[in-house]
Amino acid sequence: MHPVAGCSDDTGSSDSGTTSPETSVRTSPSADPLDGYSRAVDVGGRSLHLTCSGEGAPTLVLESGEGQPGDSLDAIRTAYEDAHVVCSYDRANVGASDAAPTPRKAETLTNDLHELLREGDVPGDYVLVGHSAGGLLVQAYARAHPDEVAGVVALNPVPPLPAWSALGFREMSPPERAAERTYYSGDNGESLDYRDVSDAVVGSPAPRGVPFHLVISTIAQCASPEDICGRTYPAYEAIMRAVSRQWPGGRFTEVKSGHEIHVSDLSAVQAAVDDVLSR
Repeated sequence: MHPVAGCSDDTGSSDSGTTSPETSVRTSPSADPLDGYSRAVDVGGRSLHLTCSGEGAPTLVLESGEGQPGDSLDAIRTAYEDAHVVCSYDRANVGASDAAPTPRKAETLTNDLHELLREGDVPGDYVLVGHSAGGLLVQAYARAHPDEVAGVVALNPVPPLPAWSALGFREMSPPERAAERTYYSGDNGESLDYRDVSDAVVGSPAPRGVPFHLVISTIAQCASPEDICGRTYPAYEAIMRAVSRQWPGGRFTEVKSGHEIHVSDLSAVQAAVDDVLSR
């Protein structure tokens, strides 16, 4: 259903429970470089599967779309691991990570990643790169832990609910609005409470001194101008422009691409990441 209602690649492609853990290639998180690191990391009684490769600073941390394992963003990893440590992970209830109670709220989600990076000895500072659901989550993480974050890139992020309900809902039928509210409350491919994550994002200002670049696909990602994706797209575009303006030094790019920009137009993703790295 998101980031624009009617887009279909995240919610229908959950890989929860289908990915087997990779073999750990090192026994001590502090003994060796992170290049080739892939193992389960304990985050307070539960394990999350972390994969890191490459060498160099700052570290890129990849946050995948809803229901997608961390390796769904491996195109970005491949593009940057020659010059940077690049880390991705499976969120709880996805891939090789342990199960966790649902619905999943902002504090738990950001704490999971915070503990994962700490217990996994992943060196900061972090440039966060998030797609779709991950594009909203990296904004929440940067607000929760601004001192750890050197930059943020959001790719077709899920829109925060207050703005989405004010603008996007106008173009929906009553049944579509009801379904959207249910979706945001946690009835989605990963039981993410987007209401709570939205509150965490809009409830505090974007951190100063953290470069931000938001990239969205044009209406080309929608099957038709008449479907729910096409009807709500102008609202989505307006909201995303406003989100980028809320960040001091925030930048906005729109590209003709499918929803998974890292698959359809990796060069546009690299341009945004390079922009953030340069600042």
